[in-house]
Amino acid sequence: MIHLSVETSTDQMGMALLEDGNLLGEVQIRLSGGASEMLVPSMDVLLEAREEAPTSIGLISCSRGPGSYTSLRVGFMFCRGLSETLGAELVTVSPFEVLFRQFPGSQETPVLAVLNARQGQVSGVIFGDTDNGRTSMHPVPENPADFIARLPSIPLRVIGPGRSLLEPWRKEHSGWIWLEGEDAPPRAGVQGMLGWEHRNLLRDEVGLVYGRAPV
Repeated sequence: MIHLSVETSTDQMGMALLEDGNLLGEVQIRLSGGASEMLVPSMDVLLEAREEAPTSIGLISCSRGPGSYTSLRVGFMFCRGLSETLGAELVTVSPFEVLFRQFPGSQETPVLAVLNARQGQVSGVIFGDTDNGRTSMHPVPENPADFIARLPSIPLRVIGPGRSLLEPWRKEHSGWIWLEGEDAPPRAGVQGMLGWEHRNLLRDEVGLVYGRAPV
């Protein structure tokens, strides 16, 4: 099955084409404006490179959020409209899950995935075991100082594009593991692989988590 994956939770729009969970091609573009003007041209490039027609798409995945309000909304509306037009299945995937899959590491160390929530705020989720059991922080945008105050006092591997906003507190937290290159945004190819895995699980309704009200 041909599968189109669209990732618009950050300021880098990603789109990938997959077949049965296997990556065929991917584009990633840093947005200077909105995502809307780049969606159709990116899809055309991917389909033409594989000599596929839009009608071959049977599955579409997009970011559930949280993330950039406008880009998330534009990406979701594009995917939903395309899904309805083509009769393709639509699934949504959390960008935190994408980051966790994108940067595999030791299972012994919990992972803190962080996104830039705009307006100087961050949101994040912990994957792994902590002193209080298996924890997943509710990804509500908040100031970095308040966010850090809620973190457990344990070693954490910090990943995701939002970690740059935690940099001023890094020296105070010697247990943080800060690996080079793990501040990249969620990739559409990885999101697509997760979307393929999720398609039969029906764990969540298709929809968006903006993280904040529109501004």
